[in-house]
Amino acid sequence: MRTAPADLAPPPPEPPRLGGNAAIAAQVLEALRTVRERGDGPDIVSSGRVHAIEVGPDEAVLILRLGGGRCGSAQVLAELAFDVMRQQLAPLDLDLYLRHEHSGGCPNH
Repeated sequence: MRTAPADLAPPPPEPPRLGGNAAIAAQVLEALRTVRERGDGPDIVSSGRVHAIEVGPDEAVLILRLGGGRCGSAQVLAELAFDVMRQQLAPLDLDLYLRHEHSGGCPNH
């Protein structure tokens, strides 16, 4: 069996998928960069937690990677992210949804 050298950094996370109104989704994505992992850790976009943002005519969906909820900070990060999305989209009067993926464990852990 071969193992990867310990000094290799993990690959960067895939960029989030933006659907529907791309301009508004990009605005929400940029605002989500203010939500940080544990204290002064990376923001949730850079850490790979934001999987997708979809903004349609009647609703918006934020899809996060939360490692099946086993991460100690997963619920707090989800609530903070949802608050940011709510603030950004309040003028549009959309139904807002937060979904999460269960696979893969916690990003960067």
